[in-house]
Amino acid sequence: VVPMVCSGHDARAAVGAVRYPPFGKRGVGLARAQGYGSSFETYRSWQESEAIVVVQVEHIDAVNNLEEILTTDGVDAYIVGPYDLSGSMGIPGEFEDPKFIEAMNRIRATAERLKVPGGVHLIEPNPAELVRLIEQGNEFIAYSLDIRMIDVSCRTGLAEIKKVCK
Repeated sequence: VVPMVCSGHDARAAVGAVRYPPFGKRGVGLARAQGYGSSFETYRSWQESEAIVVVQVEHIDAVNNLEEILTTDGVDAYIVGPYDLSGSMGIPGEFEDPKFIEAMNRIRATAERLKVPGGVHLIEPNPAELVRLIEQGNEFIAYSLDIRMIDVSCRTGLAEIKKVCK
């Protein structure tokens, strides 16, 4: 997963960082990457067939360059970072703003036309929003953040404690 990919150049650099020569520029260091034991050829064969490149669409420039990004050879999927995207549009966190909704619709339409799978990061742990995102056709969803889920759970628990202790 590669953050802040805003152009075809960025996408090509991302793919190059994942692939070994002659297809990319990834370093050919041994040991950890191959599980401290399998042969390099076994590992390289696995890596060439199994590694994927997911670009993060986190800036309005990425939306404007999305076709070039998603048609880059070696880009397998995308995921939208909604806070960074909305921030780059001058409307941080305003996901109901018509400009943000239009950008999300453009992303989905372009990806569907190009048949590139994609998804979104849902920050708030909200099951109803999760259902809505699935119904929109998102093929994968990063669900919240550990610290956000802990915060919501603790606040809910404290509110219940306060009710009981009144």
